[in-house]
Amino acid sequence: MPLKKILLPFTIVSLILSLSCYADTPSTTKQRSGYSFFGAGYDLVDYEENTVRIIDGKTVDVETASGLKFTQHSGAYISVNRNWGFYLGSSSTLGESQSEEQWQIDDISVKTNKVSFERQRIEGLITYRLAPERYFLLGVQYSNIDFKRFAAHLTPEAASFGVDETTFSAGTVSESVWDLSLKIGYEMSTLFDSNHPGWQYQVQAIAGLPLTTSITNTDVNEGQSYNRHFGGIQLRLNLIYGYQFNENIVAALSLELALRRRDAISHDVVGSTGITEFPENTLLYSFPSFILLWSF
Repeated sequence: MPLKKILLPFTIVSLILSLSCYADTPSTTKQRSGYSFFGAGYDLVDYEENTVRIIDGKTVDVETASGLKFTQHSGAYISVNRNWGFYLGSSSTLGESQSEEQWQIDDISVKTNKVSFERQRIEGLITYRLAPERYFLLGVQYSNIDFKRFAAHLTPEAASFGVDETTFSAGTVSESVWDLSLKIGYEMSTLFDSNHPGWQYQVQAIAGLPLTTSITNTDVNEGQSYNRHFGGIQLRLNLIYGYQFNENIVAALSLELALRRRDAISHDVVGSTGITEFPENTLLYSFPSFILLWSF
């Protein structure tokens, strides 16, 4: 995955964090108000798959061009008392968009196809106040990611590596992955800490460990699902920066950056093309959106 694609979102993060230093953030230990939120924007997705397939003595790398998908996120924060509260939230892509994908040997493309991604997430996080505007987060997350590959074509260079129509699967290949993960994180937030108009922000850094993962791939294990425990890591950074108009309404810009890496899974599974393993893959996405938050 090109380094510049990874560095650009984090450059944006640094800028937003710098701006947050100017937010109106008076320290307070009063109970934070509960609120609901809804946001909408576009996912920008990069996907890379490190296959175990060997062709002409070389590995095959799979890279997907960035693609945009309209996405929503919504939920609520429920304040229990001065120190405790919890989040309930969901996020999902809406509709379908297509991106180009390339299968490469020594940086030479031997196959191209289209690919479509969809993701859904339901999350619950308990919050505990560590200090004014500082919180500890702990919870669980259910997520599901679906993708399908279709409209495949071999390139003219494929023949030089001995690749022909029998090398890869013909037709559409789809995969559905759901996991249940343990989440732990840290939050800095001034949202609804004050009843006065002014600039407010929230920063959440969250790490996750998949407790169980279920994979269904039409090209592997004869299309049967396969379960795996503790196979990978999930990292997410959530940023909100906006203006509080009164004690009830905040309008803001939001940016979510996430990385999901799934370890390669070796198992006695065989597909139509002799695949005996689910390969390691990395999904990196950024999700800028406009978000409205209200407390009544």
